[in-house]
Amino acid sequence: MDKEIIKKIYNDIFLYIQHSNIDLFLCGRASNKSYVSNRDQLRKRLEKDKKLSIFYPEDMFMELLSRKKYDLFTLENFLAENSDLIMIVCESPGSFTELGAFTSNEKTLRKLVVLIQKKYKNDKSFIMQGPVRYIEKHDKKNVIYFNNDLDDMEEVVEEYLASKYWFYRSKKYTRKYGNYTKEINLISGQFYFILLLLYFYNKIETKEMNETIRYIYQERKFEANQFEILYTAALKRLYKEGMLIKNVDNGLNYYKLSKKGYYTVKDLLNDVMVDNRDKLVNRIRLDIISAQYR
Repeated sequence: MDKEIIKKIYNDIFLYIQHSNIDLFLCGRASNKSYVSNRDQLRKRLEKDKKLSIFYPEDMFMELLSRKKYDLFTLENFLAENSDLIMIVCESPGSFTELGAFTSNEKTLRKLVVLIQKKYKNDKSFIMQGPVRYIEKHDKKNVIYFNNDLDDMEEVVEEYLASKYWFYRSKKYTRKYGNYTKEINLISGQFYFILLLLYFYNKIETKEMNETIRYIYQERKFEANQFEILYTAALKRLYKEGMLIKNVDNGLNYYKLSKKGYYTVKDLLNDVMVDNRDKLVNRIRLDIISAQYR
């Protein structure tokens, strides 16, 4: 892959994507065969809104946590850096443990929102008088009480999001209302950059994809020790959302866009805020074809 073309995709396309979507990490109890958790039901209700990208931390990071290279505190900081919000649905001992850990970390605390049933509001428990009260001291809005009812839980969360993000309930939503780019030192940034590369190149050998993203990452002088965790999490998200296909051709593994991934990029390109956008896209395609015949 021609490095000058890669830099053109990055500098002239990727950096002009204006994001106004919300990256929300949703924590809480996992479902099992006999119980569907409030967290899972809330996600199902919220994720229909394209302005929200909802993730479970365990989907992204449990494999990395099992490696000795990473510790829980490092991953907590990483979670804070890669999210707009960290929302905990308190409904199990595990979620209370997460609440305590995130409350004691200044980086996660700034983005922490807690959902608790109203019946516990006046409890004299350690959780209510400790972590919950501490969060309320920082910002009362970040503790959300709801009745033991899914409709009420969805409603109060929607109201919170609308009060925090002016564009959330905008019917004419578009990324052009945003004022920042999610760079490739974030999971979302690598997610979108991988999509763009596959759109222009059609298929990319897996090792070459890693080297290409790493090249731009190093050019931008981002933290080298964070690349692996970012890249792995971005790929996990692409697979989880059905954007990516992995094929084998002549003994080599290749990434390709799924149909969903292809149309996601088509929509994404509509929100690239540059003059003569279509002309630029076609120019890059011609450059790629020319490079293949050199």
